[in-house]
Amino acid sequence: MSETEGQAELLAIDAEYLWHPWSPSRVSPDTLVAVSGKGCEVTDADGRTYLDAKSSGFNATLGYACGPVVDAISAQVAKLMTYDMGEGANIPAIRLAQRIGELAGPALTRTFFCNSGSEAMEAAIRIARFYQAVLGSPDRGLIVSLHNGYHGATMAGAATAGAPSPISDDLTPSGFITVPGPEEGIGALKGFLADHGKRTAAVLVEPVQSRGAYVMPEDYLRGVRELCDEHGILLVLDEVTTGFGRTGRMFGYQHAGVQPDILATSKGLAAGYISLGAVTTTQHVFEVFDSNKKMAGFVHGHTHSGHATACAAGLAVIDHIEREQLLANVQARGEQLLATLEPLRELDCVTDIRGRGLMIAVEMDRSRRAAHVRKLMRDNGVLVRRTVKNVVLAPPLILTAEQADRISRELLDAARKAALVEF
Repeated sequence: MSETEGQAELLAIDAEYLWHPWSPSRVSPDTLVAVSGKGCEVTDADGRTYLDAKSSGFNATLGYACGPVVDAISAQVAKLMTYDMGEGANIPAIRLAQRIGELAGPALTRTFFCNSGSEAMEAAIRIARFYQAVLGSPDRGLIVSLHNGYHGATMAGAATAGAPSPISDDLTPSGFITVPGPEEGIGALKGFLADHGKRTAAVLVEPVQSRGAYVMPEDYLRGVRELCDEHGILLVLDEVTTGFGRTGRMFGYQHAGVQPDILATSKGLAAGYISLGAVTTTQHVFEVFDSNKKMAGFVHGHTHSGHATACAAGLAVIDHIEREQLLANVQARGEQLLATLEPLRELDCVTDIRGRGLMIAVEMDRSRRAAHVRKLMRDNGVLVRRTVKNVVLAPPLILTAEQADRISRELLDAARKAALVEF
């Protein structure tokens, strides 16, 4: 590979050999080929630098080239890259499980490690169904999720979204139900569970939905917890996107003062420096499996479960969040962004502005207008995500006040220009 290859040359090779995630066809000519990053900025193959207001895929929560995390990874790779958790253990996995238990507690104390958010949700669903079966209800397998939820791209995770698929319904996973969320109050879920609670294994909820930054009202989340308790159902909170600081608390559910039975995390756990996911549950759930080894045990895992280098990264990420007091920064910068974006409400094409911490969405009247806003901002050096009609902001937790102001200025300017375009 030549050091002088630019965007065009690299994308030509990309178009011949690489299959991108979430892409049914070849990449477009304006696809960003990132070659380096520092702090909240990334630089492309042509040497242009951008302020990354979406943290790559919501996962670069500490930005790029974070020294303590890089050092922790380098040191662990040199010492022991990993060791099989099926027949052994390693110190970083032990310490990170302990650390998560201390942060997520008091009830959430047992952690299973995997490699991604999708794997974490797949494991959570499997745990919930096995749990009910081991307790004597093998037919209690329904998994209930909310409209607009996203719980991963595995077979089970995709089934929770109820999205259209070219595969015959006879061949897709069964037992997955979606119900209206807080937009219709707790009644929709309450009504479903009144009829089907005895067949339901778990309810899945994101404290802030990654598709559009819809914040679960705290009363709603508490109501879901009460319904799950009433019907003997496990509450699974999907914090793949929000876990480890994104909302201004270590976990999003802490705003509502509830605790799940199962917690799934990933993106912020290793901050994008290496692949890592976690499923954390209660001692009660763990003991149901542990005391019924002949019937179930937990016949589930991955070659890289509890990967030592990934877990060393996770420990360094948590240390950095605490040492640099980033939760306070997230709260301050989130409030700043919401306040400075308020003038957008004057535009007829802006239908909502919402968010919590550094997970914020500006909803437009049309998807094409939101896409146009995204393009205008990129042209001016700021990267945001577009999800349907939403322009989504999820910058790194290290965002400065000056960078937050720049994001707001560019978004205000782009939205005002987009408002003049007919779509």
